[in-house]
Amino acid sequence: MSTAIDTTNSTNSTNSTNSTNSTNSNASLGENDFLDLLVTEMENQDPTSPMDNTQSVAQLAQFSALQQMTNVATAMNTLNQTFSEYYQQSLLSQGAAMIGKSVSGLDKDGKTTISGTVELVKWSDGNPMLEVRESDGTLADLDMSMITQVQDASSASNTTNSTDPSNTSKTTN
Repeated sequence: MSTAIDTTNSTNSTNSTNSTNSTNSNASLGENDFLDLLVTEMENQDPTSPMDNTQSVAQLAQFSALQQMTNVATAMNTLNQTFSEYYQQSLLSQGAAMIGKSVSGLDKDGKTTISGTVELVKWSDGNPMLEVRESDGTLADLDMSMITQVQDASSASNTTNSTDPSNTSKTTN
């Protein structure tokens, strides 16, 4: 499959220099480089010993495979970008569904517990964060991946009242 190219031809050495310059800027061979090489090879072939048809077909097949791999890589990059955007929106929607809910979770240190009612959801440093109003009125940021419990805010207050020993409501018959 190797074909000798006359390197003493001035046109060939000029094309070789241009190809080298474009290769250095891209750091890899692309479709245009492959086509330029194929055209240069055909222009500079020995007329008494032309390139074999099987070699031409093999090179065209290689070019087709290169083009398909480029198309697949482009499609994969687009798919990856779309999936990342979808994932971010999904996390934000999950967080929005927690607004008004009572949540508990661990702070970034993994030791301090944060409990309160979710007031808003925001995107911070690539992660969805819940802004939680704690019982003392302070706002704390809680990473959604650190949530340990979610419940309806009304259920949380009923649970607190029913377990509070000072809550001694009497029922009359």
